[in-house]
Amino acid sequence: MKTVKPARLTKGATIGVASPSSFSEPFGLGQGVKYLRELGYKVVLGECTRNLTRSGFMAGRDEARARELTDMFANDKVDAVFASRGGYGAMRVLPHLDFGVIKDNPKIFMGYSDITTLHVSIHQRTGLVTFHGPSIEGYAGDNPEKDLPTGKPNIDRALKMLSKAEPWGNLDNPDKGMLLRTIVPGRAKGKLFGGNLSMITHTLGTEDSIDTKGKIMFFEDVYVSEYDIERLLTHMHLARKFDGVAGIVMGQFSNFPKREESQPSLEEVLQDRIGCLKKTPSFTGLCCGHGAMKLIMPEGVKASMNATSPVLKIEESPLVK
Repeated sequence: MKTVKPARLTKGATIGVASPSSFSEPFGLGQGVKYLRELGYKVVLGECTRNLTRSGFMAGRDEARARELTDMFANDKVDAVFASRGGYGAMRVLPHLDFGVIKDNPKIFMGYSDITTLHVSIHQRTGLVTFHGPSIEGYAGDNPEKDLPTGKPNIDRALKMLSKAEPWGNLDNPDKGMLLRTIVPGRAKGKLFGGNLSMITHTLGTEDSIDTKGKIMFFEDVYVSEYDIERLLTHMHLARKFDGVAGIVMGQFSNFPKREESQPSLEEVLQDRIGCLKKTPSFTGLCCGHGAMKLIMPEGVKASMNATSPVLKIEESPLVK
């Protein structure tokens, strides 16, 4: 599949906000949209997002959410599409999405968590480079009516990177980020791909089963125990998804459930399930995913990594001018 790169984000561009997963919290969404407009961007809300529709815990019926996302790509006045949030439900829109429209109208698409499903399916079906990055609702933080807008630096960082039609270079943790730690030393090159570990595992056995061969894979997750992470990684092993992988970067695993009994630490799980891949360079601790600090990760572009002195580098531009 030929790689397709979207145009970079320019000042005054129109950003479309869609809700292909869960119902978005109105206050947090409002704060995020207001901030984008203050920065000079035009913002268009999709039908489900604008009307605050809801179907169970999702932002509307499957067909409606798929139509909203497809329409965002079809709208030639929209320059980029940002997910309002993740949550649940993106897998359910896949049968209803028009991937031909997405392929014919390449543009920036950004989101994370449940949106991982869309990153995988869109890139593998169309070749479009997409962006694993912060959601708009996340601008206002996890408790927007009580907390300061902790997501502002994440949005600022993402907008800055999305305006750069050049190789991004090193993806370094923010100053207050965690220490990067080696699992298996070594160097690797390959296209960067990945996202939420649970969602990636859920693609297995489907038409959108993730292709990991030759890739530098990155993984993150939330509300999973060490036991869950061990099981998910074992599932990937059994599905042979680590055969031929170039390298592995483990991101943040956030909001662990309270332990009811003694279990291995996360570090022990990673040393066991990832460390056993003796010929696959790997490291852990990159600030991508559900933590307070969220790096933006371009999906489907050439990258390199050094796991001995941990660093991940984007070797080619994810965007065109």
